[in-house]
Amino acid sequence: MRHDFSHLLPLVSILLLFSALSHGQAWSGILAPTRAIDWTYAGVPGGIPSGSWPNCVTTACNTAFSTPTAANINSACAAAPNNTVVRIPAGSINLSASIHCNRSNVALRGAGPTQTTVTLNGGNILMGNGSGGQGSAPGGLGSTGLSTLRLASTVLTVGSTSGMSAGQIVAIYEANPSYVNANGYSGNENATWCPSASLNFFGCSTRAMAEMVKIVSVDSGTQITIAPPGLSKTYTSGLTPQVFYWSTSGVYSYDGVENMTVNASGTDFGVAFIFCNFCWAKNLAVIHIARAGIYSLISYGDEIRDSYVSASNSPGAPTEYGLELDRASLAKVENNIFFGITSPLVRESDYGNVIGYNYTLNTATDNVFPTLDTHRSHSYDTLYEGNVTSKIQWDFVWGSGSHHTAFRTYARGMDPNKHNYRVAVEADAYHRYTNVVGNVLGDPTIQTHYECSLSNNTGSSDVLIYDLGWANGCNYTSANYDATVESSLVRWGNWDAVTWKANGNTNGIRYCTGSGAGNPACTVSETANTDPTFPGFASPSTTFPASFYTGVTSAHPSCGTGLSFWKDPSTGTCPPYPPIGPDVACTTNCIANTANHAAMIPAQLCYANTAKDGKGFLTAFDANACYASDSSSSSPNPPSGLVATPH
Repeated sequence: MRHDFSHLLPLVSILLLFSALSHGQAWSGILAPTRAIDWTYAGVPGGIPSGSWPNCVTTACNTAFSTPTAANINSACAAAPNNTVVRIPAGSINLSASIHCNRSNVALRGAGPTQTTVTLNGGNILMGNGSGGQGSAPGGLGSTGLSTLRLASTVLTVGSTSGMSAGQIVAIYEANPSYVNANGYSGNENATWCPSASLNFFGCSTRAMAEMVKIVSVDSGTQITIAPPGLSKTYTSGLTPQVFYWSTSGVYSYDGVENMTVNASGTDFGVAFIFCNFCWAKNLAVIHIARAGIYSLISYGDEIRDSYVSASNSPGAPTEYGLELDRASLAKVENNIFFGITSPLVRESDYGNVIGYNYTLNTATDNVFPTLDTHRSHSYDTLYEGNVTSKIQWDFVWGSGSHHTAFRTYARGMDPNKHNYRVAVEADAYHRYTNVVGNVLGDPTIQTHYECSLSNNTGSSDVLIYDLGWANGCNYTSANYDATVESSLVRWGNWDAVTWKANGNTNGIRYCTGSGAGNPACTVSETANTDPTFPGFASPSTTFPASFYTGVTSAHPSCGTGLSFWKDPSTGTCPPYPPIGPDVACTTNCIANTANHAAMIPAQLCYANTAKDGKGFLTAFDANACYASDSSSSSPNPPSGLVATPH
């Protein structure tokens, strides 16, 4: 790409801009620098507060103990000192209204999911401003120009810093580049999601691609410094880059919901974080959900982990979601179980999120719906790593997406009792510059075709490893077919069931740089190195790190990873790390039909070893019984306070 240096920065900005990173990206040499970001910064900085936050012991806070009603819990939350926990006692609590915890620096903590059950009756547990839905930003102020700056820049020149302050979260966007299309096959949601011209971003028609960033400091009347990983891309002066900022009133941070069962009773958005930055859900069992069990709206750095979410496990509509990330940036969704949910992990107009080490299962007789899915326009730069799931889909229902990465994930392309749309990876039209690297894809008892594209049309959107470039699946219609989806797709080092069978059940790993190169089944290069906009490498490395985001780069046959969820507390043992990939030779707790390239992840083992009813629903989930910290002498915490170098 051509870089425009017509606007020179002050000397201090230049020094910061070109300072060297003190750590390299884990994906260096595998992914081109313009096709990924530094995902180590996703989630709550430094991790979710735990023992460092004391329980609230003032009289006002303890009203929740004596009479656990929504009103008293709300009162306790409002009265709690900063950085404390409001405890919700053991027992069954039936709420007649919503919990609105509309302040910062407080967590609601039950006695454990098997001891504290909160039943909703049309209300929600809301951590944030409580406005809900698609409303405009609270006290929206406006926007100012952004001078052209490069990917990973942390020092930004803006038209004016008026209305901005350190710690503030702001949105950055520009007019749509050519690869952004907010008109999906079902139309465009501009009227629904864009209530005013000033909010024409986050999936809206003309400025659909946006990222939220945190201001570290306001350096002058025209300069701010933002937190790493810096800008997601190089912005273009001709597309009028903007910074949109809103009032900090009504925006909250460092709020959590922990250690309880939430019976949503068919309520949409059981636990919701709305304009809530660095907020979290941990050790929750959210059951009987409707639209979404856990919902994050216009939030930055949220973390959803170590939880169990379930729905009806009966044939349902695609609007039955487990987790919904709606215009969220740099969230971390890690080590969760989703059972019986139509589309359990849905992202909408989001940026930079990490979906890591989650387990999904749906045993209802039905079609295979996407289990890891994007929705609306324009989602980008999200990492799927280490998940065990049925189907990855980047959909074109309401628009486009780009720069996705799937790494060391097992997408089996099926679930029990499913009979249609059994596809491991579906990248629909206008989902370009995607990386599918080091994964295990498909099941040799199910999949029979490597791909369906316009040039290789199977005539069926079933039993495929890849479904590429169509508006809504193979052979749907060629009117909106996008050949760039396939030509810009990096497929590197994946094991797939169809290739494995084609080679006599011997070699299913593809490193295709040309016809026959890397595997006898290769017909053409799959490196996207000739893409004119964001080319991949011609010969990427065939040596993969253990992770692209956890900080663990080397393999661990047993314990020693330093990950907070990797050890079984009942046995003291750990699954091998990494659990999934072409370089994995599984010997224990292996996933069937993967040629020993995939082992069960902790969330899958937790589901397998926890008590269930006759329909497969967990009856005694508690993260503390399933997961423990896998201590290490050199814990792989991400670096902090670094200034990223542009590529």
